[in-house]
Amino acid sequence: MTVIPIMIDLEDKKVVVVGGGKIAKRKLDVLLDSGAELIVVSPTVTKEINLWAEEEKIIWKQKEFEPQDAEEAFMLVIATDSPTVNAAARKAAPSNCLVNASGEAESGNVHFPAHFKRGKLSIAVATAGASPMLAKKIKQELQMQFDESYEQYLEFLYSARQLLKQTGLPRSAKEEYLRNFLDQSFLHPEIQQQALGELQLLANKAGDSGQGSN
Repeated sequence: MTVIPIMIDLEDKKVVVVGGGKIAKRKLDVLLDSGAELIVVSPTVTKEINLWAEEEKIIWKQKEFEPQDAEEAFMLVIATDSPTVNAAARKAAPSNCLVNASGEAESGNVHFPAHFKRGKLSIAVATAGASPMLAKKIKQELQMQFDESYEQYLEFLYSARQLLKQTGLPRSAKEEYLRNFLDQSFLHPEIQQQALGELQLLANKAGDSGQGSN
């Protein structure tokens, strides 16, 4: 099976998680902030999943999985240690449903990569199910390389792009600014603020020029 990396919007989508153990908990860790309607189907769940249900972050159906539980699911996450339940869940998945099958990557059509975020920066590592442990190791190495300072750095880059759009500068000049901002020195907040101040002046001048010509 050949897979490609994509980013997907799960806002208001129905996501059904079959299982309530450690694997299901790890999947929910990724999904909690997605804005999806999260439904867990399992007779028992971990303490963390139970707490999320109490906080109404998820819906917990305290029961064995039944085929109707998968109806209208946009994504189905199969995360039990029972081959029988897993097979029943796969069979019940709607034809156009995204399916993630923990431990049996080849039987699903969606993989959850090892993943972390630094604000607007999102980094994922996948091995197509060959070695989740290697993916985790590489993720940990990348977390050290792209530390918490990148969260503010991405906010700076975003603000800089927005201001550049207001400057009226030629495209080549804007691209030159953005290339310069990739220098490691711009990881420092003081230098970021100085650069934003300069861009704000350019944007203000462009705005004044536009008003003067009217």
